[in-house]
Amino acid sequence: MTKVLHAWLEGRYVGEFVDAGSGRVTLRYDSDAPDTPVSLSIPRHGTVPEHAASRFLDNLLPDRPEAREWMRRITDARSTSTFDLLAEVGGDVAGGLVLLPTEDLPESAATALLVADDDAIAFRISSLHQDPDRWWERADPARFSLAGSQPKFALADVGGTWFWSNASVPSTHIVKPAASTNRGAERAEVAAERLAADIGLVAPRADVLDVAGERAYIVERFDRATQPNGLATRIHVEDLTQALGQAGASKYAIGAKPIIELLLRHDPTGEAAHTFLRQAAFNAAIGNADAHAKNYSVLLRPTGIRLSPLYDALPTRLWPAYDDTLAMRIGGAEHPNELTLDHWSKLARRSGLDVDRARTEVREVYEAVADRVDTAWTELDDDQAERMRALVAEQTRKITSAVVGPAGIEPTTSTV
Repeated sequence: MTKVLHAWLEGRYVGEFVDAGSGRVTLRYDSDAPDTPVSLSIPRHGTVPEHAASRFLDNLLPDRPEAREWMRRITDARSTSTFDLLAEVGGDVAGGLVLLPTEDLPESAATALLVADDDAIAFRISSLHQDPDRWWERADPARFSLAGSQPKFALADVGGTWFWSNASVPSTHIVKPAASTNRGAERAEVAAERLAADIGLVAPRADVLDVAGERAYIVERFDRATQPNGLATRIHVEDLTQALGQAGASKYAIGAKPIIELLLRHDPTGEAAHTFLRQAAFNAAIGNADAHAKNYSVLLRPTGIRLSPLYDALPTRLWPAYDDTLAMRIGGAEHPNELTLDHWSKLARRSGLDVDRARTEVREVYEAVADRVDTAWTELDDDQAERMRALVAEQTRKITSAVVGPAGIEPTTSTV
């Protein structure tokens, strides 16, 4: 049985994803589709890797099978297959796409607005604290899909009032209730995002949402822009797992080197690649060992690509139960406190970046994080603020104390 998902990109019809039942999904671009591709792994012209389209779509859905099963139950989807789930929730996904099972355009926003009141939002947060797979509720339908393993849901701010999102009403914010075992996670992630912005990295506005006695992290979406009428418009973005045509299950197996090489191919100026390097350095400096390939994204614009703002910058080493092994090894180093400038030099050299520029940028990020160690974490509980100060000192000392100069001898480890 052939299944089709019709795709609109930033409001323009772009084509259709087709699953002919053979296990291979293809994207048929419409002749009038915009020049911007749906994915770097699915170009308008040329060879497309065999599984790129199916992996791109699958990466729009939650990671956990239990969350997908809950989505199926709540939406009455025919199955937990990628096509069947996106047929129900593809109206509001990451980036500029709207995915629908028919060629009919979405209903007007005026008839699709559904208020999300405080009690409903608080109930959604509470439900996710109790069961991290209950991302959706039948009583307050929201037609959205968000990727990842951490529970979350989407809201649309329209003129200062919260609404549930759908194909006609793009979400503007993402709400992430933290696991009860991660005390202070909401404040820690907000602190990290504000620190990133303070040292010159582009980061979205984030805060702690307190509503009807419930608390969660809330962040403004960087793939949305507000229009004069108060509604948002979608901006196309994809994570680097999608851009590389890889499955979501491979997010921890994707190294920094292929990411930099991909960015250099599509942005010969090197700005996207160097932005990625600075973001990776920031994550390492604050002890975010979970910065995998789905936690970096590229904005796809008519004029080219650029790296998205920093996101999901959670200092995971704050909680001792977390594995402190880096999601991406840097020059062979596996832990944040092992990194030296020579590890970063090795990555730059083997990836095609200017090594001296890379060393300078990495050092500047580390020094900026270290310089603000006494002020960046003050909103945390006292014991956690003290732990963050100790961790940042441990993770930055080798680089901030290094002798300034050109790239030195490569470390002896061989895996990038």
